Amino acid sequence: MSVSTSSSSSDATIDAIAGTTGALLALLSTYPLITINTRQHVTRRRSSSRSDVSVASASNDSSSSRRPSSSRTTTESLYDGIKPALIGVAASQATYNYWYSRARTAYEKSDGGRREATGAVALGLASFAGCVNVLMTLPIWTVVTKMQADVKRKVEEDGKESGSESESESESVVDREIDAKRTERAMRKKKNKGGFFDIARQVIRDDGIKGLWQGLTPSLIMVSNPALQYAFYETSSRWRLRRSGKSTLSAAEVFVLGAVAKFGATMATYPLMVVKSRLQVVSKDMEDERMRYRGTLHALRRMTEEEGLGVFYKGITTKLTQTILAAALMFTVKEKLAESMRSARTRLAETI
Repeated sequence: MSVSTSSSSSDATIDAIAGTTGALLALLSTYPLITINTRQHVTRRRSSSRSDVSVASASNDSSSSRRPSSSRTTTESLYDGIKPALIGVAASQATYNYWYSRARTAYEKSDGGRREATGAVALGLASFAGCVNVLMTLPIWTVVTKMQADVKRKVEEDGKESGSESESESESVVDREIDAKRTERAMRKKKNKGGFFDIARQVIRDDGIKGLWQGLTPSLIMVSNPALQYAFYETSSRWRLRRSGKSTLSAAEVFVLGAVAKFGATMATYPLMVVKSRLQVVSKDMEDERMRYRGTLHALRRMTEEEGLGVFYKGITTKLTQTILAAALMFTVKEKLAESMRSARTRLAETI
């Protein structure tokens, strides 16, 4: 019994290490797309009122590049929050993979090893691991989302301020002075940009400790995304192994199956991602008071009434590009690394 428990724990540890490594590489490769997608989520859609025109125009991915501080907006700012995001991914993947592996192993061994965790059972086990992961790591992602969206909000404020000044003064000399002040203001904001702990303290100051769990409801519902992803992947990979008669999948097969699994999961849960991002960037000093939502249901109602149903799939192309590439990379690295680690463990055990 102790040998079985030790093997189960070892397998769970291997899955956690392999999953974390794959997720970190996927994050580094696709992080700029994640930042762009977050900014698409928190930018209101164009409406017919004049007050919305300037805000909606910022939803263009290329609009930031037309501003004086474009060098930061289009390059460095795309990696805003990357350091805490790396920690968040490591924590999330380690937590998820470890608890999923432990739960799956316990289930499959509960009936003398004759059970197989597929379909609805795999979905339930993945959901359990996902809920544990959300409760433990959501504060990290709340702050990271605020960091990603922060530059977008400041750019909009700069644009509004400079626009109002430009309208009040038409002379070219005054315009140049305004441009100089605007540039100075942008540089000062860049220098004083809050870090992870600064933003975390601001969230706690505004909303208390519970503010770090903003967007908890959609986050828990969104557990179905990785749950569906892993369930789709495991079911399809086992089907493929039975069809091919092989014991392991090739890197190309893992890549394709991972991408297909993530596509289906993302399309099903994307509206909740948009709502979660909106809730996580809510603050008392937001420029646009219409985005100060009181909760998930309030956000859903306001977004539907004021922006239409299309807002829930805003930025879907960017997200699909990022998430499918990231999932394919993550699964490929995870599967091959875990396979290598288990082979090394077996060889080591044989030599002892």
